[in-house]
Amino acid sequence: SVRSPTFDRDHIALRIENMPKIKSRIQRSTNDFVDFAGATTVLETNIDTEECKKTGICSPSFPGIRVIKYSPNFKIDNTVFVAGVQGLWSSTDRGLTFKRKSGIPRALDEQCAKCNMTTTGWTGRDIVSLAFSPDFKDDDTMVAVSQTSSTRADKHKRYISVSTDSGGSWTDMIDKSWIVDHKFWTSAVITDGPNSTAGLTVVGTMSSLGHWREEDKIKYDQIYVNQAGEAPYNDVTWSELSYRKQGNPGLEQGGFSGYGVAVLPTGEYAAFLWSGGMIIGKVRRDKAKMNNLRKYATPRLGGDSNLPGSANEKSINEMVMVSPDRRHKGAIFGVDKQKIYASVNKGETWQEVLSIPYREPRVGSETKLGYALCVLPPDQLDENLCIC
Repeated sequence: SVRSPTFDRDHIALRIENMPKIKSRIQRSTNDFVDFAGATTVLETNIDTEECKKTGICSPSFPGIRVIKYSPNFKIDNTVFVAGVQGLWSSTDRGLTFKRKSGIPRALDEQCAKCNMTTTGWTGRDIVSLAFSPDFKDDDTMVAVSQTSSTRADKHKRYISVSTDSGGSWTDMIDKSWIVDHKFWTSAVITDGPNSTAGLTVVGTMSSLGHWREEDKIKYDQIYVNQAGEAPYNDVTWSELSYRKQGNPGLEQGGFSGYGVAVLPTGEYAAFLWSGGMIIGKVRRDKAKMNNLRKYATPRLGGDSNLPGSANEKSINEMVMVSPDRRHKGAIFGVDKQKIYASVNKGETWQEVLSIPYREPRVGSETKLGYALCVLPPDQLDENLCIC
């Protein structure tokens, strides 16, 4: 569950419950989900059959929700955003009710591998992450990473899109000098808002996984910044951020976990290596570089298995995040499998604050029996014993 920024007073928490190929829902609790009776369903994403027939707008085969984000100005505007395969929803009453706010439309020539428009009528992208401007309360600006669809074949077709009206409409931040407009973006954050002296500064990590060629000299994930491009931001120049590369630290060949990025209250940008270690500094959009760059040793934050961070499905959506409580002065928390670490000095040192006891995986006759049942032909399955 995700607690509200004012949890110490209102005890509000929201959580996602996905029912694959059926529906997804948001549940709300004011007792931290201590019991089921205290939880209420405030949003369900499926569109009923009659509405589908009437309007032609139907649910996709996987109507999943991926993101819960409280507005940075939640104490005043009471707003919560949730996003996923069917677009963006918002609540302005502290999560009691939600309305669909928008979707990120696909480009005219954007090909979707398994989108049957005749049966779903669904043309929007799958939103996988949201991030807000540091001055969101004044500029209503946010960015999203979205992919063509939730199918495996389309997961590398990702876009960074910006909204300057609190998610009401979206513009793809396209570099028209690139041969293809989509890349395998793994994160996007805003370090400076559009009204700042620097102008809108979006920093994104891009995975090279699966795109390397034998002749490529660079085989690691990279960090980019929109060095050129003004409103409405539909024609930008993405420049690789200049910083000293790390040397072959793990499976990603120097790559950054897509879920291991953070923006501190000071405006500094931090990126975490999948294999351990981080860089932190102030991004200069005009120079495409990081000022006051520091490198620190860290636990292996941002991954929940031995797979590369940007390729792996995450059980926790954000593995590194900054405390929203101003009293914590930018404390950073990071997850490493079953351990949680914290840093109160911008990543220079880390301390373990929680460890979930590790239990050996169960291996025995029950597992073998389940496997034996599941490999039987469908007409021989006993549905009371096995769900495959």
